[in-house]
Amino acid sequence: MFRRLALTLAALALTLMAPAGRSHAQSLEYAVKANYLVRFAAFVEWPPTAFEANSAPLIICVSGRDPFGETLDQAAGGQSAHGRRIGVRRLPAGAAMTGCHILYVGAGSAAAANNRAAVLIVTDSAVTQQRGMIHFVVVSNRVRFHIDKAAATSSGLGMSSRLLNLAISVREGG
Repeated sequence: MFRRLALTLAALALTLMAPAGRSHAQSLEYAVKANYLVRFAAFVEWPPTAFEANSAPLIICVSGRDPFGETLDQAAGGQSAHGRRIGVRRLPAGAAMTGCHILYVGAGSAAAANNRAAVLIVTDSAVTQQRGMIHFVVVSNRVRFHIDKAAATSSGLGMSSRLLNLAISVREGG
């Protein structure tokens, strides 16, 4: 599973290096980020209290401007993690992130990147320099990410060593 994830993400990341117009490259960038958001779910453990029921879906929320459009819905379509169906929800301005398990903080979002609930906060250097538990960056035309494991742990989330190994950097504590 890890090898398939790495190969899929590497193939998607390589498409960013193809010569293309800015809008095409940007749409490819967000296609890669959408796939990462979905794949992160398999490599993060939430406490049982993060879900309303054993059959409750794992929800990816987008707060602020949505750069994904249908791409995120397509990436999540039919996917599951930890035996839970993956769903996508867009949060209206000012809405609470209740029921969210992964939160992408988009432009104009009022959601705090420093959250204490069992929600995986994902930020994006294209939007903000403030870092969540996972922070997307583009390096050499490839979508990569930094991980703040200390913030995730303090929110009750566990991260697989496989995910940590894919990160550019991992903040352990302090």
